[in-house]
Amino acid sequence: MVNLLENLNGKMIAVTGASGYIGSALVNALTKYSSEILCVSRKDLESISGMKFIKADVRSLDSWLEIVAQADIIFHLAGNTSVYAAEKNPVESLNSTLLPITLLIKAAQELGCQPRVVFASTATVYGMTETFPVNETTKPNPITIYDLHKLFAEQQLKLATKEGLIDSVSLRLANVYGPSSSVSSADDRGILNRVTAMAMQGKDLIVYGDGNYLRDYIYIDDVVNAFLNASIVPDIGGREFIVASGSSQTVKQAFEMVIEQVAMITDHRVNLDCVPWPSGANAIEHRNFIASNASIVSELGCQTTINFEEGIKLLISAHQK
Repeated sequence: MVNLLENLNGKMIAVTGASGYIGSALVNALTKYSSEILCVSRKDLESISGMKFIKADVRSLDSWLEIVAQADIIFHLAGNTSVYAAEKNPVESLNSTLLPITLLIKAAQELGCQPRVVFASTATVYGMTETFPVNETTKPNPITIYDLHKLFAEQQLKLATKEGLIDSVSLRLANVYGPSSSVSSADDRGILNRVTAMAMQGKDLIVYGDGNYLRDYIYIDDVVNAFLNASIVPDIGGREFIVASGSSQTVKQAFEMVIEQVAMITDHRVNLDCVPWPSGANAIEHRNFIASNASIVSELGCQTTINFEEGIKLLISAHQK
């Protein structure tokens, strides 16, 4: 069992994308374990006692020199999170995903530092998997520009770790849901949160196709815990871990759970309609995905603490506040 307080206290911890959906939840959790937190964002962030803030562009070497010079641990969550934005502008996706990694490594090399870097990757790097559950021995097979760039970034981090320049861990995130002080900036991310908000507002829901494609939903608190543990567990440099619950629901089942739980609170049941897929929908949307969480349990010491029904209730409760 890793002791977060013992291992994080006194270390300078940087979070890029600190104003984002996962980043803001991670920063909030870190305040329990460290008084030395460096929040990095392109946005102006409100000053909070005990935190430092940098308004910075992670596509700039100067920004990384400033970050790496201070940080023992770097959680790198900044960058594009949209499949469709990457398809529309592959060059911008490349600059958003790969350039920051290149510059981070260059900064570490120039400064002679070797920070632990925890990188937010995605489970969709596996593409259209047909054998389940997916685990870390499954070969990635990206079918989108977004996933290809994420995989490139993982490989670049792995190489730099092998060369002794940094100490990196990549977390391949499944479908993350749950309340946070921020929302996903990409329309194709945070779908379950958006659907819950709509149902709470009394708006009917739609699902594309028949909705019978599987997803592995994992609650945001469990994701944050995986990030925290990955930052301190020794001897995992250069590794990739799938962060998932190990269970699955179809998208239709997930939406129906939201409808059921919202109806219990509001006494109003919204409808769920199946509609044809819109033109231009990426093939990755049709995937089925169920993952094994054995590696994060046995090696990172992370248990899935919130089951799906409980997670939906917590998400709805957050919308009531």
